[in-house]
Amino acid sequence: MVELSNVANRGVSSSVISATSIDFARNFPPPSPLIGDLLALAFDELEGPDIAAAIRFPRFAGTARDRAAAASWVARRLGIAPDPERIILSNGSQSILVMLLASLVQPGNVLLTEELTYAAIKPIVSLFGIKLLPIKMDDEGLIPDALDSACIKIGRAPRALYCMPTLHNPTGATMSIERRADVAEVAKRHNLWIFEDDIYGILPETAPLPLYTFAPERTWYILGLSKSLAAQLRVAYTVAPSETMARQVFWPGVKTTNWMVAPLIAEVATRWVEQDAANAILRSVRTETNVRQEIIRKSLPSWAIRVPPFCYHIWLELPPAWSAAEFEQAVRRQGVVIAPGDSFSAIPGGFAARFRIGIGVPSDHQTLRAGLDILNNTRDQIASS
Repeated sequence: MVELSNVANRGVSSSVISATSIDFARNFPPPSPLIGDLLALAFDELEGPDIAAAIRFPRFAGTARDRAAAASWVARRLGIAPDPERIILSNGSQSILVMLLASLVQPGNVLLTEELTYAAIKPIVSLFGIKLLPIKMDDEGLIPDALDSACIKIGRAPRALYCMPTLHNPTGATMSIERRADVAEVAKRHNLWIFEDDIYGILPETAPLPLYTFAPERTWYILGLSKSLAAQLRVAYTVAPSETMARQVFWPGVKTTNWMVAPLIAEVATRWVEQDAANAILRSVRTETNVRQEIIRKSLPSWAIRVPPFCYHIWLELPPAWSAAEFEQAVRRQGVVIAPGDSFSAIPGGFAARFRIGIGVPSDHQTLRAGLDILNNTRDQIASS
């Protein structure tokens, strides 16, 4: 590995180093200028005794009104509004996954996932004693033949597939419609549950239909708001294969877990969907994301940038002899935080020369450019050393 410590503080102006790091490690949508005014308006509308009573108690899976709003929002991806009785509101997709794994996979069994996956998956399966089996990927994401081979390998053991077919995290890959049909066919043939995380799927103006549309009888479809609209909206909508399955999986956890969405957050989310404010926020996030992508292309001229429109996480590669972990330490000393590839790898030590940056967290373009300059300068210094 190339030694990076000797370049960690060379050529960097102290003016770009602050007590608060420039955060490229977390992945949230860029700030929308609409959020402040919409929140203020929402809280004005929420004043009075009626709303105090409405948010006094837990809403568990959501009220009938919450689920109706959720169905209308989810319809933007599914093409049709699902039965609201099959919808669960939760405090985020991570809570949904905890409930699904605990109920449908269980300790000692197998979860299949892409070889690069949501960073929270590894600690969750470890907590439950579930085996994680990575599936090879290509530029479109999960490879159906590799999934088929893995299913044959594990035989009849109970198992499920967790995947992110649209704007995959961390690679940004999106499966074609043909690929989705093939993955769904493999899942049917091997009787797999599918946990489809479509948290970024609503960002593109057009995207292939979700896996759910090919195998609704076995797919748990998850569409969150915190990664598409605003970090303040920690709400996820999940469409279960049936109303009965929704109750069987989630209601036992009411007294033992904290998957339920906070009533106040649910109320704000429902109002924004009903009033079309959510759509206005989504448009502003799309616009700002593409502006930030252009800043990246201009700020990182030495890097191969391959990122689809509306995607605000970027998967970058270092030369093979370089370690992303060491690169991460070098830029951290200069006030920038990134996410090394190993944190997404289902295999320990995998993808050691890659890392992800999320361009949505920096509060403004000046901060974004300052952080990108540090990445670019550090890379150039390494190359010339």
